[in-house]
Amino acid sequence: MKLLKTGLYGRPSGVDDTGKLATLIKILQEKAVLYVYEPFLVYLQEKFGTLIECERFTSTKDIGDGLACLLSAGGDGTFLEASQFSIEHDIPILGINFGRLGFLAQVPANEIEPALDDLFEHNYTVEKRSLISVYSGDNGDFIANALNEVAVQRNNPTMIKTTVTVNDELLSSYWSDGLLISTPTGSTAYSLSAGGPIMLPDTHNFIITPIAPHNLNIRPIVISDTSKILVKVISRKGNAVLCIDNRMYEIPSGTKIEVKKSQSVLNFIKLKNYNFFKTLHTKLNWGIDMRN
Repeated sequence: MKLLKTGLYGRPSGVDDTGKLATLIKILQEKAVLYVYEPFLVYLQEKFGTLIECERFTSTKDIGDGLACLLSAGGDGTFLEASQFSIEHDIPILGINFGRLGFLAQVPANEIEPALDDLFEHNYTVEKRSLISVYSGDNGDFIANALNEVAVQRNNPTMIKTTVTVNDELLSSYWSDGLLISTPTGSTAYSLSAGGPIMLPDTHNFIITPIAPHNLNIRPIVISDTSKILVKVISRKGNAVLCIDNRMYEIPSGTKIEVKKSQSVLNFIKLKNYNFFKTLHTKLNWGIDMRN
């Protein structure tokens, strides 16, 4: 079997399950030419007290175009960080879940061995997950891409006002704690907890969800992902927070944010036994009812 160049990303703060982590490293060293994110490599070598034979990378520039796939070891937050490497170099990515919920990191830690067997035997498909591109609404400068969502939020006890236009037509002005614009992938993330709908990953839509709106007749809305969205943020205290997945930026009152579908995609590795509805059943107890 030809050894594939495989990247491994993790947070240096750690993965608690040392046994499963050791299994992961052992298999990768046997079956792959391994590249490890350097801060995570330092953590691993300190954890196991031994040197790990691998190449290392510290930024997207270090990876080049030679990796066949990228593995994320951690929870969904770790996956979001790793996805930036995947997106920039168009590398398929698979998440090993050492975290809690694990919608993005689909492989449970106790299924590492069969999952990697499927990976290295190419028993998988690649889903093209859509992304949101965020630009400055004032000068058009690109800010970042998001896999899950873009959020504008208050950074103090005072509500903020977000005025939203879709394709140059006024949608609404929301008085609330903030506003989310989510991809279908992100429909099971922050948007879900704010009352937004669940969407299949291949659905071609965005979800606009207010966060704790101060008006009971305001509800989430689903729009086409071909739409151009402009959000103007007004905060009486002067500042608000822009969140693009797990990256945060402080923004002044009056800031305009333009949001539209990215031309880039995330290549999401879908193993043969992965099923989105099954994930809803296991992660959210979907359909559990004493009558069933």
